[in-house]
Amino acid sequence: MDTTFFIQVSSVALFAAGFVHSWRNEGQRYAQQWFLIGYIFAVLIVSLLVVISQIAYSPNMLVLGAAPSVTVMLFPGVFYVAYALAKRFVAPTNLRAMAYLIFLLVPWFLLPLDALALYAGWWYFPSESLDFLNGIPFYIPFAWGMTGASFFVMIGRIRKIRFRGNGQFFAMIIATPLLAGIELILVALIQIVVDTLAAFGGTTLLYVVLAILFLLLPLALVLNFPRLVNREPRIANHK
Repeated sequence: MDTTFFIQVSSVALFAAGFVHSWRNEGQRYAQQWFLIGYIFAVLIVSLLVVISQIAYSPNMLVLGAAPSVTVMLFPGVFYVAYALAKRFVAPTNLRAMAYLIFLLVPWFLLPLDALALYAGWWYFPSESLDFLNGIPFYIPFAWGMTGASFFVMIGRIRKIRFRGNGQFFAMIIATPLLAGIELILVALIQIVVDTLAAFGGTTLLYVVLAILFLLLPLALVLNFPRLVNREPRIANHK
């Protein structure tokens, strides 16, 4: 049974829900910047990953170039969910802290989708790197986290620059292909680092690193959430 229609509809629904939520809570300009630029970025980075055979999608999906034009809507949608959660812990203007939290949170949403996709045949990873969960390369969680964090940093940095009119939007359009190219290089470097760690410590070391980064650290943040919330008014009053 072909279920690619389900994931494509789900991608559109998440994209639309995130766009509406952002419009209501962040404003019209922010929503347009995040989701339109996010879609362009997703098409570019996924196309590059497809070309270098790091990911492959079902031929039944609608495509734009080398990327599945509808399914890539998942990326800006998931990035926004991670952003919305992260800003409950730190101020959105704190780019470094926000990027760190988004790096930790994005794999929590994309890895279950990757596992489901492998089972359903939506996409798979032709990479020769060591993998877990029956086909997800060990470097993928780091790559997804880094991609979400770097996208947020690009948006955040440009939004701090005062442009007239739609200057911020056009600056993001110019920066997006550059970011996609840099991301491709960083993904390759991450793959090399992960494979090197595996050569010295085996898959056990990789599981330990994954557990620390994407399980223990997010859990620590959740446990500290009440303390962080109680501290926020005092910080505001001090300022």
